[in-house]
Amino acid sequence: MPASGAPTKPSSRKKTRSIVVEPPAPVLDERDRRQHTRRPTEHSAKLFCPKSGRFLSGRTRNISAGGILVEIGAPGWLSAGDAVQLTIAFGDRFIVPMSDLVAGTIIRTRQTDNPEIQTLAIAYDNCADSAIAG
Repeated sequence: MPASGAPTKPSSRKKTRSIVVEPPAPVLDERDRRQHTRRPTEHSAKLFCPKSGRFLSGRTRNISAGGILVEIGAPGWLSAGDAVQLTIAFGDRFIVPMSDLVAGTIIRTRQTDNPEIQTLAIAYDNCADSAIAG
């Protein structure tokens, strides 16, 4: 109460409170040991498996200077540790001599939701071959 004894009117101004929302800190996956940044990409790919002597068709999913993720329509044909040679179609150039294929090793395989598709994580055997990553 003021000195005059009259009751005071509540203020018509509302007090506001500021809340600052910060974006969450990125969660680092301790299992992700990638050394190179991956770029999403979708191109036709051909893989040659020296063990079977077969060529397989696929689609790239992402690519980096150290490797590539490819989906193939031949589940179970290839396993981690298998050597492969690959090429990617950029534009209309797809038929290449065997000497232009890039050597790699499958480091991980994963079955997709589609039982007809297998995903292959392939590391280039020679980082100089990473020219395929553009």
